[in-house]
Amino acid sequence: MLKQKTSKHSSSRKGSSSSQPTPGFLFIANKLVIHNPGRDDYLHLIPPSSPNYYRGEVPSKVMRYKNGEVSEAADWRWYRDASTLPASEGQLLRVDARGNCITDQYGQVYPAEEYKTFGVAACNPLLPIMVTEHDPLVTISNWELLRVFHPPSIPGLSQLSTITSTMGPGPGPLLHVAGRNPAWIPGLLPLTYKAPRRDAPHSAGLGGELPIVLGLMALNASPGSVMSNHSIDSVFLGHNRLWRHGAWTSPDAPRGHPPTASEDPKGFIVKVFSTQTTNTLLEKISTVLSGRGLLFEIDQMFDSLSLN
Repeated sequence: MLKQKTSKHSSSRKGSSSSQPTPGFLFIANKLVIHNPGRDDYLHLIPPSSPNYYRGEVPSKVMRYKNGEVSEAADWRWYRDASTLPASEGQLLRVDARGNCITDQYGQVYPAEEYKTFGVAACNPLLPIMVTEHDPLVTISNWELLRVFHPPSIPGLSQLSTITSTMGPGPGPLLHVAGRNPAWIPGLLPLTYKAPRRDAPHSAGLGGELPIVLGLMALNASPGSVMSNHSIDSVFLGHNRLWRHGAWTSPDAPRGHPPTASEDPKGFIVKVFSTQTTNTLLEKISTVLSGRGLLFEIDQMFDSLSLN
């Protein structure tokens, strides 16, 4: 049995993200395989709440985001046995060129620090996106409708959230975006999320919970066979990837959404990791999500696309 290598966490706070190097991160977007979907009050098919009603997951490659680009992180591998549910938490471990776990002289492995995990699912054309702030294969999940926080300090900025997400001052999150004419509808969010008011400010970008943003991107992968997740590469990796140079490039509706109300939901488990196990780096990522720094720069690129 491999032992986990632990490290001390720094609790010191340093300056804002604008004065420090841009943090990179690792992530996976594992395809959820549903065995027995649940139903809402109106009998729409939704993701099940119990781990026992899934068949497991189909892992993606481990990917690294750095300086506006996504690449395969072949030196990391996701380890979890999801054949028996509920599953374990799993680990993202450092591996050598042969795919073997790297250990120190005491047999301890080098896990990446998990930042956040979300389940993200598209159910049918009649429903908004559903999310859960947990790994649905590990514990009972409270799937809820994806909401959008509108920070008053940045008119037109849409921050993806749940009811329990950490948000700044302002009213509660809503079921529509903050700004009009966003370039990422319907590419990332369905048309049902359009701002209802004609006098809404012009869209200032999309941010919020990082795993949710990545999950919406993952839903652009074509479904493929049930136990395959290779099509996720077309979203994040390769010459024709949809997210490149920090910009979302597809104006089309996602191919991974169920086309009818009779089909099972399609979803992903998205996990974001830091390779530096310090509170400082996780704070920097959190700052980025609040609209200052990396993701806000990406958000501006979303809206700079000329999509007619």
